[in-house]
Amino acid sequence: MTPIKSRRTFLSALTAAALAATLAACGGSSNADDRITADSVGATGPAGDEAWQQIVEAAQQEGEVTIYSSNAADALAELGRRFEADYGIRLNVVRDVDANLHQKIGAEAETGNRVADVITQASVPWAVENGANGVFAQPVGPAFTDSASEYDVATLMDDDGYFVTNASVLTFGWNTQRYPDGLDSYTDLLDPSLADGKIGIVTPTSTAHVDFYDSYLEQVGGEGFLEKLAAQKPRIYPSALPLAQALASGEIAVAAFVQDQKSEQKTGAPVDSAFGDVVWGAPMYTAILADAVHPNAAQVLANYMITPAGQEAVSFRNAAVLPNIASSVTTVDKVAPQDTEAMTPEALEDLKARFGRLFNQ
Repeated sequence: MTPIKSRRTFLSALTAAALAATLAACGGSSNADDRITADSVGATGPAGDEAWQQIVEAAQQEGEVTIYSSNAADALAELGRRFEADYGIRLNVVRDVDANLHQKIGAEAETGNRVADVITQASVPWAVENGANGVFAQPVGPAFTDSASEYDVATLMDDDGYFVTNASVLTFGWNTQRYPDGLDSYTDLLDPSLADGKIGIVTPTSTAHVDFYDSYLEQVGGEGFLEKLAAQKPRIYPSALPLAQALASGEIAVAAFVQDQKSEQKTGAPVDSAFGDVVWGAPMYTAILADAVHPNAAQVLANYMITPAGQEAVSFRNAAVLPNIASSVTTVDKVAPQDTEAMTPEALEDLKARFGRLFNQ
């Protein structure tokens, strides 16, 4: 196994990589000819040695694997389609917000009735705590260990077993019928014509929301931005998915926390989106459960998620961990760095209380 750094160095390296990058308005490659797709290349990563082939064969005998994830539903569906096509292993998906996934993982550990094999979520403290407590198994696939792999183990993987597979990139969007002028920045949400239920935002459920509400919005919108946004009396949604659905249906005119809306546009939805000068994203931390029901299939899935084939799925409209992924909007090194030390469970509880007071929740 390739040596990797301590947890503190891992988080510092990830932040330093982001700080060193030039932030792009839309991110991603500017030259479509430089991009690759897994369908055209069949890029499932390095083949690995005989020991790895035995793990793949055992995984295929297991026949299925379950992932708990807060990634977007369409990305997870595509991951399952590709994974089964490439390996003949069914992917069972349990999608929920981080807080609920954490509760499920904890309850399964207490009862001994483990269902999850792999988890992908955005909370740094949760990953750190559970990694330190031996909850995760070490990945052993060739995408992590082979020098031919483009995955940056030194920056993106921790020695307790969790690793970054993508970053969930969120931005502002608008319904082109209800707000045809569109938005140029988050400060445009303060337009008086958008008051009284025309704006949609999400309730904080993850420490990633601490960074978004307490740090990022203050950075791009100015001091006291959240209080000003609260004065607009927006509608509150449980997560980004129902928020995006409300935007497409016209239930709200604009949204403050949605994915890039180009795919919805292509299907005829009256929506659009843009990125500000600084892109916000939450790194998604993936781990194999040490007591996974399907341990071999879990290893193969974890490996697959950081190959070009897997990245085409999990990085759809997100930030990729590999270069030249056509479905992504940028790469993880171009996402604004997070203040990971401030993203604690206590800070989340404080944000929830403040959010409740401001938005009458």
